[in-house]
Amino acid sequence: MVLQKNPLAFLLLFVIAILAAGCGAVSTPASSETSTPAAAAPSNDAYADTRTIKHDLGETVIHGTPQKIVVLELGFIDALLDVGIKPIGVADDNKSSLILEDALTQIKGYTSVGMRSQPSLEQIKLLSPDLIIADTSRHSSVYDQLSKIAPTIALNNLEAGYEETIQTALTIGEAVNNKAEMQHVVAKHKAKLQAVQAKVTKDKQSIVLVGNTDTEITVRNTGFFTAELLKTVGYRYALDDVPSFAGQKEKGNIKMTVEQFLEINPDILVLMSGEVDKKDAKGNRPILEDPLWNELSAVKNNQLFDVNRYTWSLRRSIKGANQIIEQLEADIVK
Repeated sequence: MVLQKNPLAFLLLFVIAILAAGCGAVSTPASSETSTPAAAAPSNDAYADTRTIKHDLGETVIHGTPQKIVVLELGFIDALLDVGIKPIGVADDNKSSLILEDALTQIKGYTSVGMRSQPSLEQIKLLSPDLIIADTSRHSSVYDQLSKIAPTIALNNLEAGYEETIQTALTIGEAVNNKAEMQHVVAKHKAKLQAVQAKVTKDKQSIVLVGNTDTEITVRNTGFFTAELLKTVGYRYALDDVPSFAGQKEKGNIKMTVEQFLEINPDILVLMSGEVDKKDAKGNRPILEDPLWNELSAVKNNQLFDVNRYTWSLRRSIKGANQIIEQLEADIVK
């Protein structure tokens, strides 16, 4: 009744209502502008360093810098340590002794995820990794299952040659967002390599790597990581000199008798020893007493060198190559 008698008062109330509604409309966008960047920032940060990593079994998208990494072959441990990252899980065949002491000390507290040939998917999943590094030859059959747990890249380590191992390290550096640092590690290694190359005798002595000698002699093939490294240093790999062995392409071991090994007859013989080798009370292998073995030129000329099998065989990494080069300089290079 009052409003009907006073149209001016009605109009004033109407204007006030419009202004109040207008103020509310302005405040909502302001509030939205304030909150949106704060909500979006974590997402932008998380995806700022998105990379697509090409590897042996395809391509994998990785966001940011992985921190919780599981490795399924021993050589990958060194690649991570080279750029300051410690793996949280390692396939170590349930034997930490497979890992050389200097690396083992640095990754103290890691979790074993079982056998390299058949890692425990359940244990890997419990670790909630943000990156898995698998071996191409060992883990191709479980790659899809691994990829469901975390982004997974597959690279060759078990059967890798020297140059492939270098490329693997560079790929890992890119995957963990440390590409430049890994390139620096490779450059330092190449400088160490060039230094020993200058010291190797110009007549290119032949050299060969021998593992087990308990029943048959197992010789590392010419495509093996350490064999390729020795050839890069400047040696001839003795198997390449014998037609019956030079054509064999497998990258593992060639088994032969002492008579067959005499056909190779290297100038330098590197005997890789580990805990599995049979030895007598004096710590010598029984084969050292074999008359045919003692007909070898390397044995006659005191060019038989006993080395750690884990360093010279299992440690397929830049750090492993550096240790081999250092021992070459200290004990073998003339």
